[in-house]
Amino acid sequence: MRNDQQGDEFLIADSAPVFIWTSDVHGERCYFNRVWLDYTGRTLEEERGGRWMEGIHPDDYMSYCESFNAALSGCTPFKAEYRLRRKDDVFRWVLDTGTPRYNGDGAFIGYIGSCVGISERKQMEAELIRSNSMLKSQQEASIDGILFLDEHHNISSFNSLFCQMWDIPADLLDSKDGRPLLDFLKTRLENPEDFITDADCAAAPGHNTNSAALCVRDGRIFSQHSAYVTSQDGGNYGRIWFFRDITWRTKMENELRQKTKSLEELAAHLEQRVEQEVEQRVKQEKILIQQAKMASMGEMIEAITHQWRQPLNSLCLIIQDLADTFDNDECDKSFMADAVTDSMQQIDYMTKTIDDFRNYFKPAKTKEVFDAVQGVKEVLSIAWGQLKIHSISALINGSSYDPNQPADLAQIFVSTYKNEFKQVILNIVNNARDALKTAPKPREISFGMLADNATLITTISDTGGGIPENILNKIFTPYFTTKEHDKGTGIGLYLSKMIVENNLSGKIYASNAKAGACFTIELPIGD
Repeated sequence: MRNDQQGDEFLIADSAPVFIWTSDVHGERCYFNRVWLDYTGRTLEEERGGRWMEGIHPDDYMSYCESFNAALSGCTPFKAEYRLRRKDDVFRWVLDTGTPRYNGDGAFIGYIGSCVGISERKQMEAELIRSNSMLKSQQEASIDGILFLDEHHNISSFNSLFCQMWDIPADLLDSKDGRPLLDFLKTRLENPEDFITDADCAAAPGHNTNSAALCVRDGRIFSQHSAYVTSQDGGNYGRIWFFRDITWRTKMENELRQKTKSLEELAAHLEQRVEQEVEQRVKQEKILIQQAKMASMGEMIEAITHQWRQPLNSLCLIIQDLADTFDNDECDKSFMADAVTDSMQQIDYMTKTIDDFRNYFKPAKTKEVFDAVQGVKEVLSIAWGQLKIHSISALINGSSYDPNQPADLAQIFVSTYKNEFKQVILNIVNNARDALKTAPKPREISFGMLADNATLITTISDTGGGIPENILNKIFTPYFTTKEHDKGTGIGLYLSKMIVENNLSGKIYASNAKAGACFTIELPIGD
């Protein structure tokens, strides 16, 4: 009868969806149900006794043995978690629960136990531990002090910066209740009412978010941001606070506001000062331009004097010759015609000189297309008398210049203000002339002119020894001159720079060449 009953029990155990086992009084397992054997892939004989423990993970073996042996020694129930090898050699977590068995006389006869799989629970626990660890790390790495109270006003979490900022006593942190902690925070503030500490804050969804600046009694300023924490389905989890020390930032903001106010006050007067400075600058430039015109007129008159000296001498000789011929009764019609022809040639030359100078001073209101090479020739024609006095020759693109024997040079047409272009050239020629007066011979001014894409590049170099390096960057400054006080105004090159950059939309700069100074002018060729 006992065997029939035991057979029924084994049949029921084999039908159960969990692992079932039994042991004898010594803890040796003597029975495993079909579910267990199917899982391990072993026979009952292979599992009996202590051989089943071959399937326990090596890392879990000792802890299982200690737990089971402790229960066996007292014939008490036990629970153990361990990894059990499956028939495919994969270890899965199981919860093993053993209950003592007794016979009719009350004597201990062994254990009956069952195992259920808990791998999924173990995985979830591991993920939860990982998430909590990451959350804690994030809290500790935050630049904010963080406090979280759950929906029951209990302290759920906080970071170390929160404790440091508020200097929290240890007993408050050890307490589960968060309300005394909030009350303590209020005692540290100048205006406690600024701090949201309602006991219902953690539980009332109506207080969703809050922000405020908190003045601490020791002079620091904290920003406070708090928010209601909810689950995906709208359930209440409590409330979280973020505190940040903004003392330095607030100080900087106050200083910035003060400086901004000062700048605004300065700006209110700056426009008026700028207008005054611009007006003064315009007046000064007008004076400079007038001075430059007067200086140019003086130089032009001197140039005219040199230009007219030769034809006037020739006219004097013709008149003297007429008088001598008349006195000697030798003045016939043919002689008179030759004298008139020679005189008219000299007068025409003088008239052309006046026209050249008049055109030079005529202001240009519109741009015109002209041959820049011819413009340089016209400037040299004006200055030629003074250049010849000092034995100064001129070259244009390698060809010697002679007003009486003009060279056939390639033309370069530009569209700009012709007279202003010629004024710049003349200013530089006059400077070169003054530098060459005392220079050793040969004395030469050389022009290089070429069209590079849409730019006319004109170089004017001389053999006057160059410009000292320590003043090379000052020569375009108004009133700066290396000449004697009564021989230079210091405004010629300054005005040349103004004309080139402001009126002609170009660039001008100076450098030293091998034998002297070199000025480079870059102008847009235009349409």
